Amino acid sequence: MIPSHKRKKRTGKKEEDLSNFEVTETIEYKLTGEDRYCPDCGTKYKVVTKEVVKRLKFIPSTFEVVEEVTYVYSCPKCGAMIRPEKEFPLIKGSIATPSLVAGIMNAKYVNGMPLARQEREFARYDLNLSTKTMANWIISCADRYLGLLYGQMKEEFLKSRYIHCDETRIQVIDEPDQKGSSQNWMWVYLTDHYSESPQMVLFDYERTRAGYHPVNFLGDTFHGYLTCDGYQAYHGLNDSITVTGCFTHARRRFDAALTALKKDFTKEQLKETVAYQAMTRIGILYKVEELIKDKTLEERYQERQKQSRPVVEALFEWLHSMEDSVDRSSLIGDAILYTLNQENYLRRYLDDGHLSIDNNSAERAIKNFAVGRRNWLFAKSIRGADASAVVYSIAETALLNGLKPYVYLSYVLDELRKMGPFPKPDDLNRLLPWSNELPEGFRTKKKK
Repeated sequence: MIPSHKRKKRTGKKEEDLSNFEVTETIEYKLTGEDRYCPDCGTKYKVVTKEVVKRLKFIPSTFEVVEEVTYVYSCPKCGAMIRPEKEFPLIKGSIATPSLVAGIMNAKYVNGMPLARQEREFARYDLNLSTKTMANWIISCADRYLGLLYGQMKEEFLKSRYIHCDETRIQVIDEPDQKGSSQNWMWVYLTDHYSESPQMVLFDYERTRAGYHPVNFLGDTFHGYLTCDGYQAYHGLNDSITVTGCFTHARRRFDAALTALKKDFTKEQLKETVAYQAMTRIGILYKVEELIKDKTLEERYQERQKQSRPVVEALFEWLHSMEDSVDRSSLIGDAILYTLNQENYLRRYLDDGHLSIDNNSAERAIKNFAVGRRNWLFAKSIRGADASAVVYSIAETALLNGLKPYVYLSYVLDELRKMGPFPKPDDLNRLLPWSNELPEGFRTKKKK
């Protein structure tokens, strides 16, 4: 019998957890009056040490009203009148402030909380703020302010030489001439930490999944590598764009075939199946990627030539040997034929140390959107879907760059409000999520 043991408590963890927060209240336990004197000899006690214990309080949503008072002056002699110039409001005629709108955006686009649920939560704290009003604020701020940052981000994005692309469903109710069950699409474009350019995610709402959407988005400006899944739309891009494939999508098909066999096969029998052996071979490729993830681009390239290329060559030679005999209607047939169909694209990650073996970065970027979609279900209008694309882009890029999204959104909305309708490109650039000119304290200490 293994003797039980008590796990050693990590020292200093509580201090570490609380180190990012200010002490706003101190409660002291002191002796007072007669208690300060020893009852045996009458001598006054002396403090020999202090025992300090910290605890963390939580303060729920609080609201403060900012009152603006403008004094109007007149000349007693000639009657001329003057008033001080006021700051432009975030939204004319509205109670909205950058901190309030940023809080609403953060709740919906970062934490997946629908506006209707936010409306109910606000009401519990005696604030009557309708879903429609909040939606209008988001659309207005996306059009007037955040869209300017989105444009600067896209300009920088198109200069990159390596990107990822993917697309996911969204339903927009007010799309004209479509059935209620029709699906619309949110296209996602991003750079990763191997792109040698700022890390960002750009969402782009489009009515359909047609191939001309990525053609229009990338235009004639982007030239380089593009990693995606096997969707044919990405294969009609300009000749200056080289498409690379996703081994995760191939592996999933073999995994589906293997899963279907588990109820009828023993573990030893499963190891003899084509699905298991294919998964094992692809697993070796991923093991190599894990070992080289922190190496330089040249080292990644060299290690792939030495370790991965022989495995890839053997994998496709083996799959080609079964190509003519496989049952095309079976799960394993689907996996083999899909992988062979994608062979040229799947091999390409070996050609450059910048490239990824898969498109998982894009799928991770879509995750927050997918969580939110399960909660809010659909977008009411095209303007709302476009606004969501902009805000998701800003919020996800902020997260990628280690920023606190609420703090960042509140700051940029306020700064853009002050800049007026035509800010200079340099002023916009200093607000971008990867800018070194952002104030200290905007970045989270938590690892990405």
